[in-house]
Amino acid sequence: MYIRQATTDDNEELQTLQARCPVGTTLIVSTVNTPDFFARAKAYESYKVFVACEDNRIVGSAACAVRKAIVNSNTCQVGYEFQYFTSPDLRKKGIAGQLHQHIEHYFVQSGVALSYLIVIEGNIPAIRVFEGQGFSLCRTLIMPALLVFKQKSVPDTGKVRPITPEDFPAVADLLNETWQGHQLYEPTSPDALAQFIHRMPVFAFENLLVLEYQGKIVACIAYWDWHRITRVTVESLSPKMQRIALLMNAANVFRLTPKPPKPGDVLKQMVLTTIGFKDPALFAVLIRYMHNRALRTGIEQIFCVCEQGHKMLSGLKGIFRIDTKVYLYVKPLQPNEALSDKPVFIDGIDL
Repeated sequence: MYIRQATTDDNEELQTLQARCPVGTTLIVSTVNTPDFFARAKAYESYKVFVACEDNRIVGSAACAVRKAIVNSNTCQVGYEFQYFTSPDLRKKGIAGQLHQHIEHYFVQSGVALSYLIVIEGNIPAIRVFEGQGFSLCRTLIMPALLVFKQKSVPDTGKVRPITPEDFPAVADLLNETWQGHQLYEPTSPDALAQFIHRMPVFAFENLLVLEYQGKIVACIAYWDWHRITRVTVESLSPKMQRIALLMNAANVFRLTPKPPKPGDVLKQMVLTTIGFKDPALFAVLIRYMHNRALRTGIEQIFCVCEQGHKMLSGLKGIFRIDTKVYLYVKPLQPNEALSDKPVFIDGIDL
């Protein structure tokens, strides 16, 4: 067994293996990064994808990214680990642990202060693996899934439009104001916003919307067309999800409700990122606008993530949603770099 950095020549083999590794606990799905396996990682400025190999075949993979962020009021390098999967016939052989150790070595060489990752509730195998590698549960967050199924009224407050380069300074200020005091947030700038837009796969100026009111930008939100990056196919439903589906089908007799997923469905999803607002009511305007745009384009779910009780959640009122707990795990790689009890920021692209 050996670990190496993946190359574009591995694209097809990685997709084939990824398809054999269903994920999820409430909704069990197969995910395939297609047409470009590496598009998921390209959302980050500095990323690497590693593969575990045995007998010249890929039997596991994991990705990571290095970026700057606030930790305990100081700016430092942090590492994010994501998209672990191993061949089903070789699980419990320590492959994920070896991949992590390789990533950690890379992080240490890069001067990373701490590593973090996200685990969805119920994923006990992943929790055991990463706790065994020295990660500790730092925070339980909420991942709302907004279910898109009927038109929503949009308050007549200001003008919603795509961002322009002239808006970059105001939007950067708005984002920094919204997330001031949140750990793992990297303060942005006009140049950083421009780089983000150009770096993100299947992303353009039209994906980042602003709400302009009385000549000022008072809210912003961006969406990443996740279904254009990853094909998500429903494999099965957990007992919890089966009960939810039964309730949704029963409710459909009396009023229009979301259509529950079923095995074989290919889901069309988007992920929210670059969220900023002066007031949650202004954020709600953009969310409803975004919901209606998703409805017109066939998107079925919209995802975001935040702290439990965060003011952002009040902007989601009136939209059918299912909340899932996600666990933020952290491993300090330098002394005194554990996160404090201040709120944390997790970008939607980390999902």
